[in-house]
This record gives sequence, C-alpha cells and structure tokens, in this order.
Amino acid sequence: MEQLVMASTFEYTPLEEPDIRLLVLDPGQHLDPLSGSIVATIHSCKQRRVPQYEAISYAWGDQTNPDRIALRVMPSANSTTSKPSDDNTPSDATSGVLAIGQNLSAALRHLRLETGTRVLWCDSICINQHDIDERSAQIRRMGDIFNHAQCVLVWLGLPDQHSHLAIQTLEEFSDYIDFTNVEEALLSNRINVKQKAAELLRDMETALPFSPQQWQALEALLSRTWFRRLWVRQEILLARNTVALVGGDSIQWQHFSGAIDLISTKRLTLEAVRPLHLSIHFFNMQGFGYMRHLRDLFYLVALTHNCEATDPRDRIYGLLGLAGGDFVSNISIDYKKDVKEVYRDALIDASVWHADLKLLSFCDSASEPTWVPDFDRIQHLRPITTSRSALCTDVEGKVIDFGHIWLKGVRCDTITEVLGPEDGTIEQLRSTIVKGAVRFLGPDPDAWTQSEVKKFLLAVLVNDYNIYPPHVDGLWNYLASWVRLETIPEVKALQFIHYLTGRSLYMTRMGYPMLGPRGCRPGDVVCVFLGSHLPTVIRPMENGEYHVKGPATHPALLYGEALLGELPEGWRLQYTTRKLDPVFESPDGSQQRIDPRLADITLPEGKELRWRDNCTPFWYTAEIDRWTDFDPRATIEELSKRGVKIEQFTLS
Repeated sequence: MEQLVMASTFEYTPLEEPDIRLLVLDPGQHLDPLSGSIVATIHSCKQRRVPQYEAISYAWGDQTNPDRIALRVMPSANSTTSKPSDDNTPSDATSGVLAIGQNLSAALRHLRLETGTRVLWCDSICINQHDIDERSAQIRRMGDIFNHAQCVLVWLGLPDQHSHLAIQTLEEFSDYIDFTNVEEALLSNRINVKQKAAELLRDMETALPFSPQQWQALEALLSRTWFRRLWVRQEILLARNTVALVGGDSIQWQHFSGAIDLISTKRLTLEAVRPLHLSIHFFNMQGFGYMRHLRDLFYLVALTHNCEATDPRDRIYGLLGLAGGDFVSNISIDYKKDVKEVYRDALIDASVWHADLKLLSFCDSASEPTWVPDFDRIQHLRPITTSRSALCTDVEGKVIDFGHIWLKGVRCDTITEVLGPEDGTIEQLRSTIVKGAVRFLGPDPDAWTQSEVKKFLLAVLVNDYNIYPPHVDGLWNYLASWVRLETIPEVKALQFIHYLTGRSLYMTRMGYPMLGPRGCRPGDVVCVFLGSHLPTVIRPMENGEYHVKGPATHPALLYGEALLGELPEGWRLQYTTRKLDPVFESPDGSQQRIDPRLADITLPEGKELRWRDNCTPFWYTAEIDRWTDFDPRATIEELSKRGVKIEQFTLS
C-alpha cells in the first residue's frame, strides 16, 4: 500500500493569472479516507469573476506524521490553465495522493458533509508549496482570497476537556454586548454594552461571574497554537464573515473577540486570578481588534512581534495585505530573496511612503548592515510604539548602496555607564531596576522628588501615561518598596521589568537613566534622527561611519526635546484611539493636534494651515499646489535658524 501511495503522488499543473485552485471536498463519514477534486478557476475582482468558496484559517502544526488526501483534477471552463473535456465532464480517476498535516486533516474531516461536496480554499492544498514562484504569486493574492470568501472558517483544533465550556462561556458573555456600530466603538477604544452589563463593568471590584473551571477553560483555549501564528491576523482581519470552530463547537468571530475585549476591561479580576498567562493570551487576542484599523506597517509589525512565522520573510509578507500605501504594491513577494534584502526593501519603501523612520526602531545590534532591522529577532523583545522624538520632521536621508545609508539627525548624549542586566533572569532584571533607581534617585526613597521619579519611570516604563496621576503615586510607592527590598505584587514587578527584558539600563553623560539595546558600551552615541520616534544608539567606527545598536528610551529625548525643547509645563501626549494617533493635551484637559511649542512661531510665507474632515491638520502651498502633514515651522531650515545643530551620519 505504501508503494502505491508513493507511486501516485499528486502532480500539480501550472497556474496562470488570475487563477487560483479550489478544493471540492468529497462527502463522507468521519473515519472515511479524505478525497476531493482540485479545480483551477479565475479569481478576479477587476473582472467581477469571483467563485463561491469558504477559506480555512488554521495552524499547519507538526508535519512529520502526515495524513493523505486523494485528489482528482477537475477541468473548468472558467480557468485559463484548464480546458474542459469534449463532454465537459471531469474525470473520476484519482490523479494522485497529497500528504497533509494532521491538523488540516482533522479540520477537513469535521468540515466535510455527509452528502454533497463542499468547496474550500486552504493554502497547503491549493498552492503548490514546492513551486517557489507559484507560492510567491499566490501569497500576494491571499488578501483577496480571504476577503472574498463567503466565510472564513477558523479551525482552532480538536476538542478537549475544556473547549466546550470555553466556547459556551464566550457565547454567554457576548450577550452582554450591543454589536450595533461595533466598528465605530472599536475605533474609539470602547465597547457598547447592554444595560444588564453596565453595573458589572462599572464596579471594577466586582469579580466576573466565572468559576475557576471557566477561567481554566479560557486559558486552555487561548493558548492554542492558532492564536500565535502571524498569518492568521491577515486572514481574519480581511474576512467579511468568520466562524471559529473547535471540533463540533462553533461561535461567530465577532462574538468571540467581543467577549474577550469585554473580559479584558476587568483587569483587576484578571490579575487576581491568573496574573501572567491569561494576561499574555488576552493581549494576543486583543491584537486582532487593535490591528483592524491600522495600516501603518510599523504598527502592524509591532503588534505581531511575538507571533510565530515559519519563514522569517513572512514577518513582512504576512502583513502586506493589511498595510496601506502605494509602496505595498512595489514590494514583490519573492521567496528567492535573501531575508536581509526583504527587510531592507520594506524599511526603505515604508519610510519613504510614511515619511518617517519608525521601522528603524526594530534594529537591535543586527548583523551588517546594522541599519537594516531584523524583524525576526524581536520576537521576544517588546517593541516601543509610543514617543515622538523627531516625528515632527520629514526623513532626511539617502541610500548609498546595499550596505550604507546616510541620515540627518542631532547628536544628543553619550553612554557613560552600563547598569545591567548581565542575563535575562527575573532576579537580574529586578536587581538592575533597583540599581538604576538608587543610582539616579538615591538610596533613600523619602528623599526622592516627584520630577526625578517621573524621569526614571519614563525611562523604564516608556509611556508617559505612567507618570501622571493616579498612576505615578502608586508606581512611586512600589518602586520605593522594591528599593527597600520589600515584596511588591507580581503584576507590578512584571510592569517594571517588561521593557527591560532583552534590553539593558545605562547612565548617560547628561546624567539620565536610559533603556537601550544589549551590548552598548561607554562612548556609544545617543542620536535623534529626523523622522524617528525614538532616540537611537549608534557606535562610532574608525572609518568615520557608525553602526546602529538600536532604539533607546531617554527621558529627555522622547517628545521632540532635541528639536523643539521641552513641552510646556503640564502638557502631555495622549493616545486616544486605536489608530494610535496622539494629540497634545493641555493642563486643563483640552486637546489639540498642533504642537504647542510651535504656536508662537509665524508660518513661513506661502504656507497655509488647513484641516481635514477628521480634524487632522495639513499645510498647503498654493504656489506649487502641494500639501504636507509636516509643520513647515519644523523644517531643517527653520530648525537651523533656531540653533538646532543637525549633522549627517553615514550608517553601515
């Protein structure tokens, strides 16, 4: 039997644009062998020729002990590569047998009908995985494939002792939600709930009505492999109708994700029950909601940094269907390309389109050229998405060759001391935080000043959300307790070391604590490049060039201070929606889009401030009929007039 299987391996016929393959799954009982037909058919939105099918979103899983599916080739009159036979009937002869993973096999056995065929698209069968050119071409089309599927079927795996209770719990809790205008609610960081849920959510001290068994079931479900896969983000976010399945149990995806978002609002309860594991799993799940309204490649990469991808090039390719901007069409999906080349092209194309260098913050002492991010190495390093060190300016730079680029920026500070940690153990991380606090604030917490505590918290916790009431006083007390060698709640300990994990703490010539990449040393330069959102640590080389070490959180350089000086007293940046577009908030709570540090500076002649319908500003030049999002009062010319010393750095 094995020899027969090996002798009849399924052979793919080539595909041409705009064809895709579909699997017409034969009916059968659960234990019957899998079989079906492969049909090539036109899938073209431009031609308005889109077949009817359902797409499966699943995790490939272990491929070492595959199952098999017998496949026939079914000619189709709609295909550019297959021609119907004279009598227009497909052959019943088996064309061959294809090996498939056990997880896909289980999905197909649960999805096939007892009578009648079911038309499906699943990548490992419908794409010839051994043809790199075809795989590259078809993956470019996956966005359209999932977007136009009648339904996306999320296969979470076989049932276990917890799964039925988990699905039942989520379905019951989703009944608290009013799904009217749910997209608008998500965009504004809120959840519309029915009246019966309002009181429960209003009182954060009241526990959710879940038993320990329900919490255990939720944790078991959310820890499944599917939730960690990168590709599934695109598959779900582009779908129009989605159903999640665990064995024979199913739930509408909108109910699933809505219930998770609602449960996540009860953070105190979560932390009390399962402080670490559930928080991580819930955060991964919430990422789907955050990503729904994001089109900036930087934020998409940041929110998927801890997802799993078999091929490191998929760190970019798996997100192109979600990214916005004409640059996306310029990025060719080509699995013959070197990984470094894929990352380099993504950095350059996205930076030019978005006119910023946010992707540069994913550099972390990578191999040369060091200015090219290594998106795969950051999987266990939490990205820093907030801050606006120099986002008020456009990018000023030029690619010299594959290994060199020059950028303009401001030399701001120098590392003078390495505080640690030497490794990534919890004790080393805690010891580094205490050492840094004592080094910067002093050994006696009673002598600390609020302004200095805020600077230290900003360095290690990154977001200025933490340095304003009511958070700052509590964090101050927890930090003081740690310095006194007292025990603090686990969730607060994790908060202090979260960004430090994978990074090191340093002291600088200006006397500030600074979080930066591992491996920096005294003499390394802290620079703010134009168009970047974070300071960058660079190392001077003997030939006058610089190596990029990575991003840093310098408390005096996070909000444009290197270019515009400090924010006026009491002003802050507020991130109010899931679009992650901050506004400037005054001491009285009023908000505005214009940087208050530019308010008293006259606009250059010929420049006009205008406003879009969504209340965001842009500046128009009538003489050349051009507009820009960058305030012309913060151009290189205007900054130089104000005494800002801007240098050119060659990075290699």
